[in-house]
Amino acid sequence: MILQKGNRRIRLVYLLTGLVFISILGTSLVQIFAAYRAEKLSLYETTLGMNHESAQKMAVTMNTLFLTMKNSLRVTAAQLEVEQPEILQKQLNLFTESSGYFNSVIYVDKTGTLRAISPVTSGNTGLALTSEAVTNALELRMPTISKPYLSTTDRLIVLMTNPIYNARGEYIGFLGGTIYLREPNVLNGIFGTNVFSESGSYVFVVDGSGNIIYHPDQSRLGDNVNGNSVVEKLMQGRHGEELVVNSKGISFLSGYASSSENGWGIVVQTPLSEIESISLKLIANMLLYSLPLFIIILIITFWLAKTLAAPFSSLTDIARDLLNGKRYDRFLKANHWNYEAHHLNKTILLAIEAFQKQEEHLYSEAQTDSLTGLANRRTLDARIEQWVQEGMSFSVIAMDIDDFKKINDTYGHAAGDEVLKLLAKIMVSSTRKEDCCCRIGGEEFVVLQPDMPVDAAYKTAEKIRQKLRIEDNPTGLPVTISLGVASYPVSAASAKDALRCADSALYAAKRSGKNRTVKYTGSGFSEDC
Repeated sequence: MILQKGNRRIRLVYLLTGLVFISILGTSLVQIFAAYRAEKLSLYETTLGMNHESAQKMAVTMNTLFLTMKNSLRVTAAQLEVEQPEILQKQLNLFTESSGYFNSVIYVDKTGTLRAISPVTSGNTGLALTSEAVTNALELRMPTISKPYLSTTDRLIVLMTNPIYNARGEYIGFLGGTIYLREPNVLNGIFGTNVFSESGSYVFVVDGSGNIIYHPDQSRLGDNVNGNSVVEKLMQGRHGEELVVNSKGISFLSGYASSSENGWGIVVQTPLSEIESISLKLIANMLLYSLPLFIIILIITFWLAKTLAAPFSSLTDIARDLLNGKRYDRFLKANHWNYEAHHLNKTILLAIEAFQKQEEHLYSEAQTDSLTGLANRRTLDARIEQWVQEGMSFSVIAMDIDDFKKINDTYGHAAGDEVLKLLAKIMVSSTRKEDCCCRIGGEEFVVLQPDMPVDAAYKTAEKIRQKLRIEDNPTGLPVTISLGVASYPVSAASAKDALRCADSALYAAKRSGKNRTVKYTGSGFSEDC
């Protein structure tokens, strides 16, 4: 059978095969495009959230570190024997070698003269220091942290000082600790020395004036970037997450947080291009896995079309509906009197159904943590939004595996993964069917319990903690967790505040020695019901 147009003739087998090819291809492209957009949006939101969370954790770490550094300077300053140079030098050497906080430690008298330094540098003692940082410390006579500046040895440094008073209460100078920004220093210990991700993600730190204190690219150290929108917010003491374009015109997904102890700000950012790259890889994998099935369908279609002369209207209608966004929960299997038409119709419907199921599978994966099988952060946010709209109260249990990095470093990531799966199993077995167990990143988990008072949620948290501690695991040693419990709306005015309160209680548990549960009651923290 042929279709004639003028002197040109087209065989029906080619025409029908071409129509089927276009229908399947169009449906596939629509579904792939939808999957691409969904995955890109999910990665966008997840990356922003993770970068913000990382920045907050780093800010807490830096806050704690600088408080310890200030206290160390204060305690050491109170004990210095400034009138006895030999003893003074030994004290400075001991402080430098034991603390590891500073690249060097100096004693400067009230006239601005350098009297002692550790490590000892020949020719420096007796030198009059006139930098703004030194002058400022002498004038204020109180603890200070300087802006980055070039020292007399042409080093880019930050100077922390603590005043020194004699037994009669007279000001006699200050004890200073320096951080060499272009050399290995305490900041490298927190943030590392290079870009920490193959994706191009990195961390940088600015002081309260917008000067770069830490950056993987050392040529940027000391640059003032207060024109950056994120840095402007950090200088205001704010934290958050947003899409930002850097000075080179590159778009980044940035999370940022500030440290109250020193006024510095931390930015964790990932190139937006990496999100697009991952999404495109997903689409490439979809095409790779779908191609064999697609080819098989075309071969079957071509073979059946040789003798096919039956109606194709049903296939056309279904293809048109799918292209218009309609979904089919159940496909009707049409029966044609023509044997070939019947099987062609059946094959095409199965193919379309397979593509639709594949899309549903991808959507399900976007809602689930692949390692533990628990819900992920996206599901958690959706569940909370639903409960808030329904006016439902709920409790939040936030938990974190204690010393999980040590488990990975000691027993390997495979053992670490088994520990994560064990905790997930215990969470599910210790909670109700209506509760929502989530893994929100790394070793961090959350349980949402609808219509559950905070005291009852505390008991659930303790049940999980105690079961994990005694359960056999790949390390052969007890694995512990720290947990924080809060409720909405009893102890928090909003759902977001409930998550924050549970997280704060978790960190309170960490600070209290780990392996315990702390609940947030609205007026403070408590470890017992």
